[in-house]
Amino acid sequence: MKTIRIGTSGFSYDDWIGTFYPPSLKPNHRLEYYSGKFRTVELNSSFYQLPALPAVYGMLRKVPDEFDFFVKAHRHLTHVRRNAEATLPRFQEMLKAYERERKLAGTLFQFPANFECSDKHEDYLRWLVESLKGVRTVIEFRHSQWLTDRTMDFLRELKAGYCIVDMPQVRGLPSSRPHVTGDIAYVRFHGQNTEQWAKASTRNERYDYDYSDEELRGWVPAIADLAAEAKAVYVYFNNHYRGKAAKNARALEGFLESFLAGSDIPREPALP
Repeated sequence: MKTIRIGTSGFSYDDWIGTFYPPSLKPNHRLEYYSGKFRTVELNSSFYQLPALPAVYGMLRKVPDEFDFFVKAHRHLTHVRRNAEATLPRFQEMLKAYERERKLAGTLFQFPANFECSDKHEDYLRWLVESLKGVRTVIEFRHSQWLTDRTMDFLRELKAGYCIVDMPQVRGLPSSRPHVTGDIAYVRFHGQNTEQWAKASTRNERYDYDYSDEELRGWVPAIADLAAEAKAVYVYFNNHYRGKAAKNARALEGFLESFLAGSDIPREPALP
């Protein structure tokens, strides 16, 4: 059955207290609360530090059986690539823990804007994807040079997904043009904070954006089209500041549910 799953990029943010998390909720209960509202999460903490296996299994015990994780690759595999060969085995070991519990939806490789389109970088992508045999991979580019038919054919050859992004059109960043190159479609909402994106000094400033209902409704037909083409669609909101990601994710779920009510594209009903 086709699936559309919507969630947020990360879940453990202190500034979500009072906007998404109840003020009395303890930090170690955040994932349990989150998994009662969403069926998936894009795990961002793994980009900064690979957790020890006991911590991973502790996290997995907190979520229901139908919940899954898209795990973001560590920065030494995408940004500081000189350490990639040493980091990859540790990353693979962590992913196996999610696989054993059947909670791994896949892994996201988000590359920086200076990762330009080149034969050298294509070879690196091939090495990464082929090293993770059996793991669903999605690639996010931050340079518009990659947005070509040749790149999409290359990703299809690798059976890797293309990350569709909604983000400001500044400094050669890619557009939100949809592509399906693997068995799933993948969408990330970064916000349209154009002015702050170019000069932001912190992540909060860059991703401080609240999507309007009109903007979210505008994406609904496109996501429905993706669902008709792919086996599943994963949608994550990265505009995390002060819980805006969770708010917008819940709103998009509602708009999609209404839109798809009269279609033949099945999706899971929104959680209470």
